[in-house]
Amino acid sequence: MSLILGLDAASTTGFAYYDDTRSISAMEVGVLRAKGDGFEDRASFLGRELVVMLRKRRPDFVAIEQPLRMLPGGKRKEKFMGEEVEVSGAGGGTNALILSNQIVSAFCTAARIKDIPFVLIASATWRTQFLGFGRKPGFDRKAWKKAARERCAALKISVTNDDMAEACGVAFAATATDAFKMMKHQMERAA
Repeated sequence: MSLILGLDAASTTGFAYYDDTRSISAMEVGVLRAKGDGFEDRASFLGRELVVMLRKRRPDFVAIEQPLRMLPGGKRKEKFMGEEVEVSGAGGGTNALILSNQIVSAFCTAARIKDIPFVLIASATWRTQFLGFGRKPGFDRKAWKKAARERCAALKISVTNDDMAEACGVAFAATATDAFKMMKHQMERAA
């Protein structure tokens, strides 16, 4: 048995515990909600919440959705010093990029302190494993979240929001990673 904790890291972080010896429908899900002012305060709050979770129920492996490393292409309007300006990139903008990277760093640190192996999984990778496709022309953020919810419904995984659904995908995809396979091999050799 291997207990995997999947995390969809964001201000509202979805999590899913997946025991790879049980039915996928037996995943246990929930959310962590950031509190505090500023990026660092919210990221450190979520990191502390994860440490508390890891004390209560220690997984064998942690899988975290990899944050964006740069803003995706595209143009949009943002307020800058009181005026609307056109900027390149799509999604939540620079602030979301910074916060997501800080949250993921806090989660990686929590796993490392607890000596739990972890892996970062790109969204296209976990989507390929969980949904059957990792890229789809015309799909926006809302369409991806809807696809994850629909997949959970088809697999009879009880989720109540998009963050939980995406965490299920991350947890499931972890089983296909080299890091998980290595951890599993080491566990079997030690037994």
